[in-house]
Amino acid sequence: MPLPSYSPQETAAITGAPLAAIQRAITRQAIPARALGKTGRRQLNETALLAFALLEALPAEVRLSPATVYNLLREDPQRRDLVLGEVVRIDTAKALEGTRRRLALYDRAADIIVKDPAILGGAPVIKGTRITAQSILGRLEAGDEVDGILEDYPALDRDTLEVAALYAKANPLRGRPSGKLWPRAS
Repeated sequence: MPLPSYSPQETAAITGAPLAAIQRAITRQAIPARALGKTGRRQLNETALLAFALLEALPAEVRLSPATVYNLLREDPQRRDLVLGEVVRIDTAKALEGTRRRLALYDRAADIIVKDPAILGGAPVIKGTRITAQSILGRLEAGDEVDGILEDYPALDRDTLEVAALYAKANPLRGRPSGKLWPRAS
């Protein structure tokens, strides 16, 4: 089974790290990325994703390069503590807890989010519904409460909402809307 890999956009959505910082680290070859497929799109492994998450979790006073954090995590990605020098100890289990949860949710997106040309023109929707992932993200970004959204869509649960929002953030719509989303009904 191939190891999971994540695009820079997916890494930014899951970790909260700025996309520009991720792209810059890849371009400067501080973090290894591999090109996939004919498009040559850059992909990061899980260790690189966790390195960016750890950088985001560190206080501003602790400055480490992406390459340093990546190399420390690469030795043992499951380690509970990182020790820097003789004074600084980082509890990686606590620092990466939220990211590991979001990563597990995002990995479930393949089972929850579907794209079918017959449903809303192929827009990513929550399986078994016509609710788009983008609409969930839009409502959350507009300030709607999760409880209010769940009230509007009783078939959904909190995890499904979080998966949909995370998927929409990691896979933003590209280009202009196509116009008609479905064939004209007569």
